[in-house]
Amino acid sequence: MLKERIQSAIIMFSLFSITFFYLDYIFFEFLVLAIGGFLLFELSKILKLHGLSLSFFWILASVPLFIYFVATFTSNFGNFFNLSKYFYYTNTLYPLISNILSILIPFLASLSLIFWLFIVPLDILYKKISSNSLLKVFYGLFLITPMLLTIMSIFIINKNILLVIILMIWFADIGAYFSGKKFGRLKIVKNISPGKTFEGLLGGLLSNIIFILLLHVYGIFDIVDGILFAFLVTALSLYGDIYESFLKRMAKIKDSSNLIPGHGGFLDRMDSFCPTIPILYFLLRTFEYL
Repeated sequence: MLKERIQSAIIMFSLFSITFFYLDYIFFEFLVLAIGGFLLFELSKILKLHGLSLSFFWILASVPLFIYFVATFTSNFGNFFNLSKYFYYTNTLYPLISNILSILIPFLASLSLIFWLFIVPLDILYKKISSNSLLKVFYGLFLITPMLLTIMSIFIINKNILLVIILMIWFADIGAYFSGKKFGRLKIVKNISPGKTFEGLLGGLLSNIIFILLLHVYGIFDIVDGILFAFLVTALSLYGDIYESFLKRMAKIKDSSNLIPGHGGFLDRMDSFCPTIPILYFLLRTFEYL
């Protein structure tokens, strides 16, 4: 089991590093969209969607991603494939889609903020929303699509900020795992995720504060803003993890899938990203850091 976890982690980290640091943006986009497909597939299984509901789930979640893909694909390869000859790419198609995206991505980030601030707490409290046959059709659009689009958008605007956020999500998870395993006593949400403890939360926060202090030494982060950022990333990461645990508990399953040997599913590994990236995108854009 441990060997499988390590091998899978090495493969995933290698794919991420190659596409993030060395290849053209379009390859990072392909990776994000491919992972998004797995995430949507796993979420549809957790929500037990079938037939027409499943079709609407995929359509609602995929249309914004398709629009984004068309815009970036044509901007990267439009001239190579001579697409402008057929679609008036230079003067019409790309500017039109870019204008749509400039509205669509902030809108979906705002939608994600509303979802995580209001809908999720109500669902955890009353257990009615994610089990509603009509409302759960929108879960891909609420939970997965904003995260994918904001990841790709931040990458284009400032990939260094995206890298810092991703590392902090990982540090929060790693710090929480080891400190929770060693010192964990006080349960945060025993009935939803018994493994989550306040000691683990503090361990994740401490890991991120240490990371921020290192960045501050090299003049990358203001110390006050950095510590506030560490609190926010750590809390949001835990929040996403807890809600995925809630959805799995409602579905009476342990893992979102077995697609990643030793790790479970893609959603098990990226649940912390679902609230963190869109909400940070919204806040960074609001306060003009992006």
